[in-house]
Amino acid sequence: MNITLRQLRAFIAVAELGQFNLAARNLHITQSAVSILIRDLESEIGVRLFDRHTRMVSLTLVGQEFLPQARKILKDLELAVGDVRDNASLKRGQVTIAAAIVLAATIVPPIIARFLRMYPEISVSIRDMPEEQISPALKRNEVDIAVGTLSEDDPEITATPLLRDKLMFVCREDHRFAKRKSVRWAELKDETLITLAAANPLRNIVEHNLIRVVPSFRPKYDVRFSTTAISMIAAGMGVAVLPENSSQLASAVGVTTVDLIEPLVMRDVSLLQRRHHSLSPAAEHLKAVFIAAAAERNGFPERGPRK
Repeated sequence: MNITLRQLRAFIAVAELGQFNLAARNLHITQSAVSILIRDLESEIGVRLFDRHTRMVSLTLVGQEFLPQARKILKDLELAVGDVRDNASLKRGQVTIAAAIVLAATIVPPIIARFLRMYPEISVSIRDMPEEQISPALKRNEVDIAVGTLSEDDPEITATPLLRDKLMFVCREDHRFAKRKSVRWAELKDETLITLAAANPLRNIVEHNLIRVVPSFRPKYDVRFSTTAISMIAAGMGVAVLPENSSQLASAVGVTTVDLIEPLVMRDVSLLQRRHHSLSPAAEHLKAVFIAAAAERNGFPERGPRK
């Protein structure tokens, strides 16, 4: 079936106005063009839609039944096109962003708030989750973009660096290292270490650096969330190595952070998305706001995606 929108518009105009010449004037085309459109439509459907009279036309019974359906088709199309245009102009839309637990509690909310001030009609849903769940969520199309750490190259994920923060030694305020300016990795050999779960990208970074200076390294506990590790530290159960931004959560529970050196270890926080997967206009603009916010931070120049 090869029915066109021009045929449907011509049919509705003739049905509503009762004359080909009035329909032609309304559609800004010639009367002969209207006649051809109606003739082709009737030929395509295989039935007569109008009874022709000297000056007027009237709908056949089939035409009367078809008219509300034709109106609905055009209305649905207009609504669909309007939705697409509204999304493109950011008058409406929705973005779902995933973020690692600590990032979701620290750097992400202010940037989302900035975005919503710029585009108040957009709905943003934040899903906080462990680092190891972010890439699978992206691949399952459960989220549009994400903020987290990509520990190794993934052919399905593109990472646009946002910022770098250093790994810190995290302990209770009464710990023997709490007042020091820095702690060496090698000094952790006698500590009761709380680490993140094995699948977490941060665990890989910590283990890589610890094993080089403490070959016999074995964590006492491993947990899924940085917030759990901080609470365990506050309870006197051990110490941890966590990203610098964890300090925003640590101070509230009597936990402090100390520079961890020899070596000084940095980790990349990136905006993640599926490779070869186009973002919606709303998600594309939210990504741009994150990149701009990162570029404004001292020492975090704007950078392109990591291929």
